[in-house]
Amino acid sequence: MKNKKLLSCLVAALMLVALVGVLGGCAPKQASDGGSASTESGSAPVGSLQAAHVNGELESTDDYSNKFCLSCHPRAAIDEANENYSGIEGFNPHKAHLAAGDCTTCHSIDGTSTLTCNSCHDAPLPEGWESAERGAGPLHSLKDKAS
Repeated sequence: MKNKKLLSCLVAALMLVALVGVLGGCAPKQASDGGSASTESGSAPVGSLQAAHVNGELESTDDYSNKFCLSCHPRAAIDEANENYSGIEGFNPHKAHLAAGDCTTCHSIDGTSTLTCNSCHDAPLPEGWESAERGAGPLHSLKDKAS
């Protein structure tokens, strides 16, 4: 009986340590130099995923699937953080009216991220991002929706 209780306590403690390690690894770290984050392997472009994940969360994987991203960044939190993006009522690049595709369609791992919406729209760019190449169709302006 005593061994069973000891084993239960040990298993609970190990699970707690594992949970803290997983949750701590997902939390982005603020850059201490006033904004230009860098990775252990060198400087990453502003706006890239490596610049945002400075605790090495991306160093041990080559799986950049939506499932991997959403394991730390819940869909509801992403949608809420981008609601009325840049003051444009009703615009949220993470709730695309077209097939959104993979996170890496816009978010670059180690290069410049691209706002794919701008192949048809004129949304403001986050710092360090570039616009997608304009398509052949008409420009659907979002500027007149800005509040």
